[in-house]
Amino acid sequence: MATPADPPAPLTGDECAPLDGTDSLPETIFNSDSLVKRGWCTVANDKERAPAPHKLYYELHGEDNPTSKRIVFTMGLNNSSFAWHEQVDYFGSLPGYSVLVFDNRGVGWSDTPGWSYTTHEMARDLVELLDYLGWTQDRSLNLVGVSMGGMIAQMTALLIPHRIRTLLLTSTRSGSRTDWPSYRALNMFVRLTSGTVRTPEKQIRLVVDTLYPREYLERVITEEEVGEKEKEWVGKTRRERVESGFLRRYNIGRRQSFAGRVGQLAAAMRHSLTPEQAAKLATEIPRIAIIHGTDDNLLHFDRGRELHDELPGSTLKIVQDGGHALPGQIRDEYNAWIRENVEAE
Repeated sequence: MATPADPPAPLTGDECAPLDGTDSLPETIFNSDSLVKRGWCTVANDKERAPAPHKLYYELHGEDNPTSKRIVFTMGLNNSSFAWHEQVDYFGSLPGYSVLVFDNRGVGWSDTPGWSYTTHEMARDLVELLDYLGWTQDRSLNLVGVSMGGMIAQMTALLIPHRIRTLLLTSTRSGSRTDWPSYRALNMFVRLTSGTVRTPEKQIRLVVDTLYPREYLERVITEEEVGEKEKEWVGKTRRERVESGFLRRYNIGRRQSFAGRVGQLAAAMRHSLTPEQAAKLATEIPRIAIIHGTDDNLLHFDRGRELHDELPGSTLKIVQDGGHALPGQIRDEYNAWIRENVEAE
């Protein structure tokens, strides 16, 4: 399968390539009806921070105005923003909502600077993107992160606590204790990085088997659980639907480089929220909510409980039989959980 070309250089003069000039932008999985603008934003311009700047790819959907409920979705390890497509479809079409998705450094249509990252530096990337977009008002941001994205969200909230209204953490950890990845997680990473799993279909099967519980994947889809646009899946297994979605994103996106894989893994493994930082978040962020599945193969459910204990005042939602990829596995319940927290007084 051909590897998609690198993204073209951004338009000059404004540090980003805006929506006008669509022909120069890469293919996207997101709904064009809700799209406000997309492009690249140059970050890390400060020489003290990085030897050279790099670009983040982003998309903004919904109603972009200061009174909108603004949600920032931050994705996890080795996955592009495309994995948020079901959340963008839902929240991007809701009146009064504005949604930002972006590719972290080292994945998707963003640049890959070097090969050793930290969640703190990746959070600084995000803050610079938010500054560029003008999302700077106090208590205006609802920050959602999954897995490594939850770790980046923690660091982002520490950098700009006055802007954050809600901090919503999914299938993630604080890193306050030494915690090696599970065997299944390491096995997946090693096999994907080494190239021993060669076809896209086999790579996707390996990822899906790690992110989702087996019992969930084997169930047959019924009419009651799908909308009008998904009737084609009735009678087929959830595995078929999940793997089809992964393959579609694979064919549209760009292959992640070895440097990007290693860089992001380094960030996830080195992440650590100190007791002082946890106390700062618990004190300065008005609303913190955590969601974690009992059958998470990548980050054990105990990590969610520990994070909840380390953030006094936070709430913890337990998903029985939930795997690591909750935004996809329990899409409707997950979206409702986000909306409940965002709209809470």
